[in-house]
Amino acid sequence: MKRFAALALAALIWPAAAQFPDKPVKIVVAFAPGTGSDVLARLVANGMGPYLGGSVIVDNRPGGGGIVGTESVARSPADGYTLTLGTTSTLVNNPALNPNVKYSVEKDFAPVAGLGKAWYVIVTANTPEAPKTLQELVARLKSQPSPFASAGQGTITHLASEMFLHRMGIKDATHVPYKGSSQALTDVTGGQVLFASDTIAAALPLIRGGKLRALAVTAPERVSTLPDVPTTKELGYPELRAHAWLVLMAPTGTPAPVVAKLSDSAMKAMNAPEMREKLKAQELEPMVLDAKALGEFIRGETPYWSGFIKQSGMKVEQ
Repeated sequence: MKRFAALALAALIWPAAAQFPDKPVKIVVAFAPGTGSDVLARLVANGMGPYLGGSVIVDNRPGGGGIVGTESVARSPADGYTLTLGTTSTLVNNPALNPNVKYSVEKDFAPVAGLGKAWYVIVTANTPEAPKTLQELVARLKSQPSPFASAGQGTITHLASEMFLHRMGIKDATHVPYKGSSQALTDVTGGQVLFASDTIAAALPLIRGGKLRALAVTAPERVSTLPDVPTTKELGYPELRAHAWLVLMAPTGTPAPVVAKLSDSAMKAMNAPEMREKLKAQELEPMVLDAKALGEFIRGETPYWSGFIKQSGMKVEQ
């Protein structure tokens, strides 16, 4: 009887999968328009459409540091028409940090495709009184309690700085969360907060404009757009690695043929020659993975952040 029921269900699913999509596919971005996640989602959506044989649109649902939009996808029908552009913070960190988060990356999401990753830079104001090196920043923080900025509670901009402080044994720095990178970095330039960790893409215009001073990048090697800025590894802190990865996920239970079709179209879009230049312009590094490889990647990455969160005792309730 169970076998008959399974076959009957498959008979219903497979024709639907063959016709997929017969309406627009929606990529939910859990952050505001103009953010790195939003820009990448729009690039991918435009690139996927021709390969998928249908339109792909972006739906911004900011709120709760990415929780609101991500949870909405976890509770959406598992039919392939609603995806999330998930990030390290929305999929891994928020559930580990916040006991009120009602979703789990393992239970509620099916991997679709890996897209890209972004490295981080530690910055302070480009003023005579601000620290000029990472070592000077550490000394300042140890000598006097100081505030630091982030783009929001639980984001990688927050966690990257917390990891830096934890590794340095600094306990008196005060976290000041903002509603996005723009506001946070503006207050760093004005000296209202001492430093921040953010994506290179977010900080680069202010660095080039002479408003911010870059102290270190978290990439394994120096980045081409900031060739004079040392890596944390060079400075003697190889364990300080922080990068945000951006991926496509579907609700758990989405039919495998639908996931395969979405994954194939996303990978073809990401591997298109013109996409590499577009990613470079956004300071993103390609991380093109199929559904299986992405699942393995997330399983390998999760302990790094969740382990740090548990070790540090951090909790965030929103």
